[in-house]
Amino acid sequence: MKKKMVTLSLVLVMLVLVPACKKKAAGQMSSEAMLTMVPAGPIMLMAFDFQRFSNLNFFDKALKEDWQKNAKGAKEFKDYQDFMQQTGIDLQKDVYAVVVALYGSFEDKDPKALGVVNLKYDEAKLLSVLKSKKVVMAEESYGGRTLFTLKSDDSSKDMRLAFLNKGTIVAGSPEPVKQAIDLAAKKGQSVLKTAALMKYVDKLDKKSMFWLAVGNIPTKMKEAPAGGMMPIDLSKAEAFTAVADFKNKVLAGELRLISNNEAGNKQIVDMLNGLKSLGAMGAAKEPELGELLNGIQLSSAADHIKLTFTLSEALLDKLGAKAKNKAQSMAATPAPVETVPLEPLPAQ
Repeated sequence: MKKKMVTLSLVLVMLVLVPACKKKAAGQMSSEAMLTMVPAGPIMLMAFDFQRFSNLNFFDKALKEDWQKNAKGAKEFKDYQDFMQQTGIDLQKDVYAVVVALYGSFEDKDPKALGVVNLKYDEAKLLSVLKSKKVVMAEESYGGRTLFTLKSDDSSKDMRLAFLNKGTIVAGSPEPVKQAIDLAAKKGQSVLKTAALMKYVDKLDKKSMFWLAVGNIPTKMKEAPAGGMMPIDLSKAEAFTAVADFKNKVLAGELRLISNNEAGNKQIVDMLNGLKSLGAMGAAKEPELGELLNGIQLSSAADHIKLTFTLSEALLDKLGAKAKNKAQSMAATPAPVETVPLEPLPAQ
């Protein structure tokens, strides 16, 4: 009898635990694993756990209620259901993770970019839609794969797309897209060899919904004059990181500026906390503002400035609705007509 009870207990435990352990779909990758597909040398890396991100209220609403009000490409489809039917892709279920890399310099007029998308898709079906919508303008062969030139309203933007494998699409500037194809063929080096950036990326929780690392602060920002009413010394700023997660209907995260300048860091945080206190004075009329400010904390150390935030989904929905209403009211109010005084006519 005891053995039967033990066996029954184990079966019950397995029935409870196994469904709770969500298995990854075939071909699904984490953003960390996807870094092996990103070519070396970027100045910025950004990643999304897209399934979690796309199920946030605002994104869900944008897909299902505000489809036609969004990106220009959305107008090619009647609604989200039409998009799914034609492409065979449900953005909330079939897109797993997205990693974006930026190359060159922030001072460049047109820095090079690369997006790596891990998803479930039918290449023939998706390509057919891209061609029928005239998104694909030309194609060429590179590294044993087809490289597609994408249509752009900006003639200075040269964009390419390639189907890297059954679970990955890459798109962006021609050079990094080609380098990503080379990596797939075991040629070249990935971003994992870019120590100048990876030393910051390695410290981030890459299981979060979103993370970002910038390893090269723009020179103009670092050379901004310090002093005056709002003293800001960013001369020693070297990197910026961010991480955000969404759990139990709460968005929480951290922004960090890496700067080996203890006195300057403290000065900036003191100034920001002062502005925060001023903003809190208006909380009686704007309760959402008070709740927002209460969810933000600032601190400094010898080598960094840190901002942490904890914001409820309910608050984010309120702020989003308020911003939308304000934008609509501004659009509805005609701009005042500027009157120009007429010069008196010369005497005849």
